Amino acid sequence: MWVKVSIAALVIALLGGAMYYLDNEEALTKERRECASRYKNLNGLRGEFTEEKTKYVDFLVKNEALTNDINALTKEKDELEVKNQELASANEAKKSDLQTQQTALAELQSKSKDMESIQAIADRIKGLEEESKQLEVVKQAEQGKHDAIVAETEQLVVNNAALRQLKADQDARLSPPNLKTRVSQVIHDFNVVVIDGGAADLGVVPGSKLAVMRDGNKIAELDVNAVESRVSTATILPSTVTAGERVEAGDVVVSVRP
Repeated sequence: MWVKVSIAALVIALLGGAMYYLDNEEALTKERRECASRYKNLNGLRGEFTEEKTKYVDFLVKNEALTNDINALTKEKDELEVKNQELASANEAKKSDLQTQQTALAELQSKSKDMESIQAIADRIKGLEEESKQLEVVKQAEQGKHDAIVAETEQLVVNNAALRQLKADQDARLSPPNLKTRVSQVIHDFNVVVIDGGAADLGVVPGSKLAVMRDGNKIAELDVNAVESRVSTATILPSTVTAGERVEAGDVVVSVRP
């Protein structure tokens, strides 16, 4: 729809431009060349629109895949937590068994009875100590896996939230809040400006509102009507232009957010 509106606006602008430059053949010829270039850019915009639509479908597929990954990682995390608890319980049981055997050994040593039983208990205690050490190593390894999965899950959640925010901004026709660039060209006759930056480098969203700043003060607002990879065009909203000011090349452009 925005491409059709842009084409209609361009046709109206060209008719006005033709009347304005009737007496100046050289200027008219230049204007025709610019119009041909803009029409070529519009054809490019159609391709951009198709590409953005494809990206949106890819986004939905990636978002679903991310959700599935998060669910799978969450399930794996829960299983590791259960296994970790089981290992901890087993370790505590081994420690309790070790303490019991040590107590029994102390009693046998104090009574100086049955040296063979004492040696057997000592061997058992040594075995239990080795088992306890092995369980501790396994526990630490499982804890490392658990921590890695938790970190990966948290990062996936952050990435998923960022994707959702980007989609929400695009649906609401809002450019990124940290967007900052400059006006590269102003076509005053048509109330149109060319902006450095597009969808690929700055994330400019078609239909979003941008503010023109000079010396820290807003002097006008823009309505983005065409976005390419690294350049965008927008219409100056006359009702927002500060009295006595005029948008010029080099003015700072920032995003307008509610």
